Amino acid sequence: MSRNRRGCGGCALAFLALFFGLPLTMVLVAPAIAARIVADGLPEHAAYLSEWLWGAAVSVPLGVLSVRFALKRNGRVRRSALVKRWLGLLVRGLGLLAVMNVFVFVTKKPASAGEHVIDDGMGLFVRAALIGVAVLVVLALWDRRARRVTVEEVRAAAAEADRTLQRVRRENVRVSRQAERVRARLVKLQTRSDVEFHGLRVFHRESYQCADTAHIAYQSAQTSLHTMSSLVRRARRAPLQLVASRRARAEMHAAATHLARSQGELREQVDQGLSMVRTLNANTSDLKHEIRDSCGRQGREWFEALEERIEQAREERRVGNRVGGGQ
Repeated sequence: MSRNRRGCGGCALAFLALFFGLPLTMVLVAPAIAARIVADGLPEHAAYLSEWLWGAAVSVPLGVLSVRFALKRNGRVRRSALVKRWLGLLVRGLGLLAVMNVFVFVTKKPASAGEHVIDDGMGLFVRAALIGVAVLVVLALWDRRARRVTVEEVRAAAAEADRTLQRVRRENVRVSRQAERVRARLVKLQTRSDVEFHGLRVFHRESYQCADTAHIAYQSAQTSLHTMSSLVRRARRAPLQLVASRRARAEMHAAATHLARSQGELREQVDQGLSMVRTLNANTSDLKHEIRDSCGRQGREWFEALEERIEQAREERRVGNRVGGGQ
């Protein structure tokens, strides 16, 4: 069965190449065929010139579209502004046409009287198609290369990293203080018999919201760290790629070092903050159980309602993940 499937797959590829790839190639190399008709100067071929000229006119937008489909959406060309994007696609489309048409014009032998316009067209078009595919592959690989970073971009990223670092440090202090407050309240609960349910319930909500807000802030910082990692690698390579003065390379090296240092400090602070959030969550969970055990019927009812809300929120997240994965 698997051999039959592989055989059918090969037949399908051959079918697509024959009935779609070959006509596409003929249109793309139409300018070379038209030029060869003019260069040969045979009267019997002149009747076909207008058809190939029409093909030559269509080859330009077709070449641009071929390049567009070969390049990724997040690549250097398609990610740029509208005018610059289509100008880049036009230049690359014309380059594709130039390579293919030069090959066909040079390879195709001058026709003699009584011969067809295209002699041995299948072999000629197959070779032209392979060259076109090779050009598209080169363009796609070049388009995936990261744009060379500038010293201004590195400095701006380092400044943003410093600001994010200050925010994370403030968040760490807030989480640490809240964790200490929860731990102190737990100790107090365990040593006193008189407890105030309403105040404990509000305190539990504040603690939970503190951990939740801090976790969101740390997730945002982790996203920034991921972006910085790529920029740090590019910035470290930049001095080796710059054809500039020693001063320019030194400035880039200093900016890259600053960014790498800020990134390292930010990652350390985020890891520390996430560890404190886990501690705060553990203390908040202990507080939840102490409220249940120390506040009588009110505490037990509150605990059961809270657990029900937590389980409902988890189920909603699971349903959302399944729906998102199905899309």
